[in-house]
Order: sequence, then structure tokens, then C-alpha cells
Amino acid sequence: MLENFIITASSSIIKFLLKLDLDLFLTASQLKHVIAFISAMVLRGYDGKVSAIAELSSHRHRTSVGHFLSKSPWKEKLVMESLKEHVIKRIRKLSETTGNPIYVIIDDTISEKTVPSSKAKCPTEKCGFHNSRLKGKTVYGQQMVTVMLRCGNTVLPYTIVLYDKNNMSKIKIAEEVIKNLPFPVNKGYVLCDSWYSCKALFEASAERRYTYIGALKTNRVIYPKGHERLGIKLHAFAKTLTQEDVSLVTARKHEYYVYTYKGKLNDLEEATIILSCPKNDIFNEKALKAFISLDNTLDTLDILNHYVYRWPIEIFFRERKRHLGLDEYQVRSESAINKYFVLLMLTYTYWGLEVSLDFLNFSKGIKSARKKVQQSKVAWIHEQSKAGVPLEQIFQALKIA
Repeated sequence: MLENFIITASSSIIKFLLKLDLDLFLTASQLKHVIAFISAMVLRGYDGKVSAIAELSSHRHRTSVGHFLSKSPWKEKLVMESLKEHVIKRIRKLSETTGNPIYVIIDDTISEKTVPSSKAKCPTEKCGFHNSRLKGKTVYGQQMVTVMLRCGNTVLPYTIVLYDKNNMSKIKIAEEVIKNLPFPVNKGYVLCDSWYSCKALFEASAERRYTYIGALKTNRVIYPKGHERLGIKLHAFAKTLTQEDVSLVTARKHEYYVYTYKGKLNDLEEATIILSCPKNDIFNEKALKAFISLDNTLDTLDILNHYVYRWPIEIFFRERKRHLGLDEYQVRSESAINKYFVLLMLTYTYWGLEVSLDFLNFSKGIKSARKKVQQSKVAWIHEQSKAGVPLEQIFQALKIA
């Protein structure tokens, strides 16, 4: 009997989904929908339109695909938990085998949407106005907190949480994720930008035996010599420094002038804080950056080199908007959006673990993944031909009759 979808039973996508035990949570029909989504995202990119998914499945109409996202009663939370378990096991195994530390990278991004008309009957849920640090202005859309795990050059998405300011703050979301992590096998580091550098995450990281290293806002107060009683803000303190106070270091092929302070922060008794400026912008207040480490045994260069390990999350945001439809998805309900997030993470993890050996080069990985899908399609045609299926019937299945 002719199969209703063109991915063969030997497909690496199916093998990947079975590794996650998704057949325990999804029906055969639902699994076929998941396969179709991953195939479409990999083969042609995802533009947010369900019609792109329907084109790859001869027996599924666009409305059927939309129903799978918006109304089908599959348990996206169970699928997400299964994926999280798979990712953390993989990262911990790598850490155990290689001795490399585990990095927990936390950040957020905004999926911009059009501000709905006051007469709109079904506006997209969980939208609001958010401050975009990237654009330096307020934008309308959905904000999501993303956590990625890294060991060596293996970087995988761990969870995506849709931010709802009426339910839970971004700090609280990050805190809950950290508190539910297992202890690191070797060393472990939580890496965040300045928005997340606060006492709650400092304490949550320490509780789970992770060292917190993050950027720090330059309006934070320190208590260096001469300012022990009232303290001084970092940007004001930087103005008191001279050429003799700073050192030139090279981190990841870039040169920086740095000053290292070890002492009290306004909500910590002891921390290591680094003030940094690019070599060509020394003492330029706009170029001033601050970083914090709660491991006071680390030297300045170690802290900076650890912090740059958070960069892949910026690549993840950029590439999932470019290839996986993060800014373009058209589903409106919170449930459908969360299901889309799960499918996005499954796709990204699939190409990372099953296809590409270069976790830091998404474009290269997506090309390899597309070859895999195309090879599966050719293999399916070959199997149908060997089984004696009429050519016209194969054409119909491929929608080229």
C-alpha cells in the first residue's frame, strides 16, 4: 500500500523522534504531522504558513495542519519535557566524557507582531509592548525566555517559555529553570546578559552549584577604597581611572582595556567585577561594559573567555527567525504558539544532533539536513518503484501528477 507521506521508515527524523519516546505521547497521525513540520522546516525553511507544511503531505489539507497546531489534543508539555531530558542527558554525558564545563545560557527575544485593531475579534494571545534592547525602542509582540545548554562546541536549546508579565517575571522564569537543573558533572556556569544579573539568579545558581558569570549594568553600586560608606556607580567610578589603572588583555582575538574590582556590590558582600572597553575606545562611556563573576578565584581573562560562550544564543535567535519562522508564525492561541515552539526546538535539535557536526554553524547544518530529507525522498521513490507501485501513483503522492 502506498504510504501517505514520503519520509521512509529509515528516516533519521523518525529515528530521532523515537529516541525521544514521542510515540508514548503522540498518536501515529500526530507523529506524521510532526515529521511533516520538521521536514518542511528543514527542506525549505518555515515562513509561518501552514500551507508550506501541507504541501509535503499528500493526505493533509492546510486546515488539517492548522488543526494540529490549534485544536489537536496532543501534550506539548510532555513532548517538551522529553526533549529537555534528552538534551540534558546528552550535555551531561559530554561533560563527563570530555571534562568540559556545562554552560547554561539564558536570554530573551521578541517576536514582533502588528498591533491589532481595536475591533479585532481574535488578536494573537500573550502579545504586548516590550522594550527591545536590540532596536533601542518599545515594540509590540511576544517575548520569550530561552535557555540553551552548551558543552564544548555542542549547543542545544533546552526550553522556550512564553513571557506573560501578568503571570511570571522573566527573572522568575530563569530562576525556576536553574532550580530544576541537575548539579553539573564537573564545573558549571550560568551565563546571562545584564538584565538577569540579580540576587535571585546569583542565589539560584549557587544552590545548583553553578558559577554565575554575566554582564552587569553600569549603574550598579560598588564600594572601592575611598567610597566605602556611600559607594559609587560603576560608570562614575570608570571616569576616575587612568591609563595606569587598566590592563590590556586579548579575549577571543579582540583586545580590551580592563579594570578588575574585587569587593562588595550593593547586593553582594563579595564579587569580581570587570570594567572593560575595546582597545580603540578606552574610557569611552558608551563603549564601557561591566561583567560579574561570583567565583573570586577566576582571573580576569578566564571570566571574559567564559562569558563569550553565551554568544550561540544570539545565533539561535537570528537563525530561527531567518529559517524557522520565529517572526512569521501565524497561529494565535497560546497553546498553538507553545506547540510551534516545541516543533521549532525539535527541528533545531534534530539538525544539531543527527545531521550536523558543526553546532556553531546553523547555515551549514541546515544544508546538510536538507540533503538528508532529499535523500529520504529519493529512497522512498526507489522503494515504491521496487514494490511495483505505478509511476502515476507516485506522481500523485508527490503532487506532481
